Amino acid sequence: MALFDQVSKIFIKQYWIENDLFYSSLNVFGDYVRFIFVENPGIAFGIDTSRYHLYITLLTIIAIIFLSYYLYKLVVENSYESLSWSFILGGAIGNCIDRILVLIPSYSYTGVIDFIDIGFNQYRWFTFNLADTSITVGLIIYIYQTYILKLNKSIEEETTI
Repeated sequence: MALFDQVSKIFIKQYWIENDLFYSSLNVFGDYVRFIFVENPGIAFGIDTSRYHLYITLLTIIAIIFLSYYLYKLVVENSYESLSWSFILGGAIGNCIDRILVLIPSYSYTGVIDFIDIGFNQYRWFTFNLADTSITVGLIIYIYQTYILKLNKSIEEETTI
């Protein structure tokens, strides 16, 4: 997932710069889904943490190391949770690459590249990217596997008793 995320971000940034499309959007699916180029210097939902960028990046790297180890253990145990954590880890790596590139001045990154804009008319969600989508999908799978399936299993066990 990190590879797809980075390729999509590179394409979007290059396309917007080459065509001088700053402050404009391209409709993908009517007004409901649009592409727009944004470099988010903060974290989720546009929370500005630019003053602490180095610390956020280091915390992200540490989290990726722990997630990698945890995912490795899940794979060795053949756990059903490995799918959800794979999505989460892939998304974390994708956004972390952007955070690292911000620290290298020659790459001219000012934040994590976001480009997917969904909504209706003036009612828009926060702009996001494929890495954010991967993290969200991973969390949905995790919640489903952990809570919904376990709840259904416990209900089945109670009805058979």
